[in-house]
Amino acid sequence: MNGQIQVFADPADVAEAAARLFVNIIAQQGGKQFSLVLSGGSTPQRFYHLLTTSPWREQIDWGNLHLFLADERFLPLDHPDSNFHMIRETLIDPLALSGGGVEFPIGNIHPMPTDGTVEESAIRYESELRQYFGDDPPRFDLMVLGMGPDGHTASLFPNHTHPVAPWVLPIHHSPKPPPTRLSLSLPVINQSRHVLFLVTGHDKAQALTSIRQSEVKPLPAGTVKLHDGQLIWLVDDAAMGLPSV
Repeated sequence: MNGQIQVFADPADVAEAAARLFVNIIAQQGGKQFSLVLSGGSTPQRFYHLLTTSPWREQIDWGNLHLFLADERFLPLDHPDSNFHMIRETLIDPLALSGGGVEFPIGNIHPMPTDGTVEESAIRYESELRQYFGDDPPRFDLMVLGMGPDGHTASLFPNHTHPVAPWVLPIHHSPKPPPTRLSLSLPVINQSRHVLFLVTGHDKAQALTSIRQSEVKPLPAGTVKLHDGQLIWLVDDAAMGLPSV
């Protein structure tokens, strides 16, 4: 298995461990601009909400953060099933309402576009990444990823062939609805300085076991292998297949 694994009793402990690592990683930047990639899915929501509460929100210089997405369902950004909608509802808006004037500057938020064709939107988001990073491959400071029961991460699914050249991929025929999506490519993910996988629940145990056993044909989450960075899996007992106490 690539990276290190840390096991916690339940999803609440996973979220707290993620918040602690997040704060420490940002502190290492010494106040510099920080590029953060967030994912959709049920597991990260608890972590996002936790960041809006004290004492975590006070430890983060939100004005230095630039927020990007790992993937997006090809839906209007205000659709209830949009990843950006979830992140806005659980993190961005609650921060603004939490007091103390804490909020993301609007120019620091970079949702994936979902108008036009999915191919056009992928090109547009790659152009936005080039405006931020230049022409070198993006090197995000921190990427927060989840994993589905089938072992997918971002919108990279098992038994799908994904090109490696583009930074942003148009995804068709997703086995999970909706079938059309956008996703950062695996080479971009593997350029990250830090990746946190948040994995909870019994339904993830089979896929996590497969990844831990380093099978010859790994599931997509198992192909995340950073070139020069820190990869940490934060998982709960249920995802490890351990009985609940």
